[in-house]
Amino acid sequence: MKAMKKFTLTVFCILAGCIFFLSGIWIYFQKSLDRVELGEGEHAASYQRHYLMISNDKDTGMWQSVYESASKEAEEKDAYVELLSPEQMNGYSQADCLKIGIASQVDGIILEADGSKEEQHLINEALKGGIPVVTVMTDDTATGRISFVGLNSYQTGSAYTEQISGMLKAQGTTSVMFLSTSSSKTQETNLVYSQVKKELETQKKTGQSVDLTEYCVDSSADFDTEEFVRDMFVNDENLPDVLVCMDEVVTECVYQALIDYNQVGNVKVIGFYYSDVILDAIDKEIISSAIALDMDEIGRYSVNALDEYLSLGHSNNYYSVNQHVITKENTKDYRTEDEK
Repeated sequence: MKAMKKFTLTVFCILAGCIFFLSGIWIYFQKSLDRVELGEGEHAASYQRHYLMISNDKDTGMWQSVYESASKEAEEKDAYVELLSPEQMNGYSQADCLKIGIASQVDGIILEADGSKEEQHLINEALKGGIPVVTVMTDDTATGRISFVGLNSYQTGSAYTEQISGMLKAQGTTSVMFLSTSSSKTQETNLVYSQVKKELETQKKTGQSVDLTEYCVDSSADFDTEEFVRDMFVNDENLPDVLVCMDEVVTECVYQALIDYNQVGNVKVIGFYYSDVILDAIDKEIISSAIALDMDEIGRYSVNALDEYLSLGHSNNYYSVNQHVITKENTKDYRTEDEK
């Protein structure tokens, strides 16, 4: 009887060991099937996860910075980030790019939300299909996106206020215009504008007043922003004392108009982001300063949010990124090694 029990126990242990061994092989096999294979020959590489980043092609410099940071972070997490933009797809819309990501069954999607009903539907469709979506720079709380990575409106508003305060006339009224495009004007930028308005009202000195306005250019066509800026400078009686640009495209258009219409020094300009053109303009003191979100943090936090969600089943709902004030004193910090 004891011999039978001992035999049975031995057989059970052997079977359990076999099952454990085979389970391990099966899990490894499944993971191997799930890996993303890229390239051929000696350049071939494989990754556990495949993320799709859908860019706003109008701000190519900004998106390239976000993509490079995201790619670096993803590589450390055994993932691959693919950058896709409507411009690359020969006129496809951002919604079309989102459909491609869903059909390709990528492991996660990163995009700047545009607030359209079609995109909201597609984001929720992706989530139903097990594809988490992270929104960056522009949020859409009407969707089930897992996380938003973007600016802190309070801190960014304070940064703009500090720059504007130094440009106010000692006495009298200073006209300040916030200029954005339909693609850059978001709930976040609205909050920044409100924060600046509130802070300027409390910080202005005796005898100072501020006429603060905002204007949004319809940027549905590429030339619309440039045309609006040109018209504003042609009718120079409408020019404000201080012009605050809320995106990269507007900043570069204003810079060119200042030169073309001989208005350098007549209008003080606060730009946005740090393209080579904008950095040159700051060095030449044509643009006073620029505010830029930390694009490296946007890319890094986006990948972290996806990785955390896929690994743990949840992620932070909101990642706040820092902003930088770029002036003539620190432009070198934002140039590439070759440019330095």
